[in-house]
Amino acid sequence: MTKLPEGVSRLDLVKSGLTGGLPKRGRFIVSIERIQEDPDNERKAFHNMDDMIESVRRHGIIESITVTQDGDHYRILTGHRRFRAAKAVGLTELEVLVREPDDQVTRRFKSLISNIQRENIAAVELAETLRGLLDTGAVTTQRELATQIGKSEQWMSSMLRILELPARMQEELRNTPGINYEMAQRIAGVDSTVLQEELVAAAAAGESTRSIRSRIDTHRALHGGGKGSRDTSLRAGTSFQLSHREGSCIVSVRAKREPGARGDMLEALRRLTQQVSDDDSLR
Repeated sequence: MTKLPEGVSRLDLVKSGLTGGLPKRGRFIVSIERIQEDPDNERKAFHNMDDMIESVRRHGIIESITVTQDGDHYRILTGHRRFRAAKAVGLTELEVLVREPDDQVTRRFKSLISNIQRENIAAVELAETLRGLLDTGAVTTQRELATQIGKSEQWMSSMLRILELPARMQEELRNTPGINYEMAQRIAGVDSTVLQEELVAAAAAGESTRSIRSRIDTHRALHGGGKGSRDTSLRAGTSFQLSHREGSCIVSVRAKREPGARGDMLEALRRLTQQVSDDDSLR
């Protein structure tokens, strides 16, 4: 164990972050005035802060925020919500974990991956960040960006499609907690603006992802279409048939009774209707 200078305690070393020069690495207690938020942070809207503020008021900050030195202050890498809660309850000092600074692109990728893993920012904000990385040349293709963050190219395309929604819908998605990435991606992939508006309103009212998915499947089965390519294959256990027996026409649809079966059955009925329409013997 390293011997401390005479008359200096470990607490003195920790608190050196309060008055001394800015330490570049390690865990320290620093004045909250020396900490600043990252202006490039993906999160722009901070929802549902009341519970966190009350928790910090009762228990303090349990997990240190992560920062890096930036001139004469520290810039937050992770922990913007905790930092805001600490300021809200009037804390004047915070324990921070100081890390070596990364280059800007590396820092943005790390923050982006962290937020994706926790679904920690609104889908619109995530889509804007992805678009920003592409526009600034940090990566050159959607495929490269998808690989960097561990996602498929299809996931990337459907996430960026959110930015094609009308501005008012984007704002509602941005400002409504609880609308997850899958829900936003599915809504953006619908080819009807009217239905998109209905789905955004339903999602904002608390409708489940499963219900939203079912409504979209029903729409596509009845009307066809959708932005980009769509998979209309029927799952195992779903079948349909048009047959002629002894002067009669028999149509049948069979599907397993399980979540998502409605969409499969409607798709089967749509195909069956097309078969009937194309059958010259029935004219």
